[in-house]
Amino acid sequence: MGKAPWWWAWAAALSIGIATWIWAVPAPAYDPGAEFKKGTKVITPQIGGGAANNVEGNRTYTHVTFVNLTTRLSLLPWDPLDAGFLKGALEGGVEPWFQVYLSPSAVMEGVKGVARYHFLSASPIFPYVELSAGVVASSLNIREIQSDFAFILETGLGLSYFVGEGVALTVGYRFQHVSNGGIEPNRGFNSDTGVAGLSFFFH
Repeated sequence: MGKAPWWWAWAAALSIGIATWIWAVPAPAYDPGAEFKKGTKVITPQIGGGAANNVEGNRTYTHVTFVNLTTRLSLLPWDPLDAGFLKGALEGGVEPWFQVYLSPSAVMEGVKGVARYHFLSASPIFPYVELSAGVVASSLNIREIQSDFAFILETGLGLSYFVGEGVALTVGYRFQHVSNGGIEPNRGFNSDTGVAGLSFFFH
């Protein structure tokens, strides 16, 4: 088993620090119905990073590592759904995306459509699940993918915590799949990624 990338230690320390801060700071009293009401626009700058995994059990695979930057531009099309434990709000939008590969050296950029469902019954910390899909241009050339064009699919989960009125800190995990959909021979690759951001709600 190879040595873990340096950023895993940084990400773990950051996660522990954020979790400690969330539990130590008194929770502001925010009404989820007001923050997640219909027509609210959300802008979320985000930073993340990750590494390829081998969940498929291939005999060989390229251990790529990367960091990425995104800004999610989204809208809450409906008022929160009142469904007991599943009470929540749907957020949908687009996410321009830029990923820099540390090993091997390459870049990938594109845009994704995103959908995120916020669970609102656990205030002041709001869990979420999300799904995204998009198209990207890439200079990455490894055995798993050898084309300038690719598709990206992601599914993930995370937590949001309001640090002020209309401002929420978000941290999460995403499972990422990149491939060219068979346009050219490739098997694609999967990655484990972490993401942190700050969401600004405009009512």
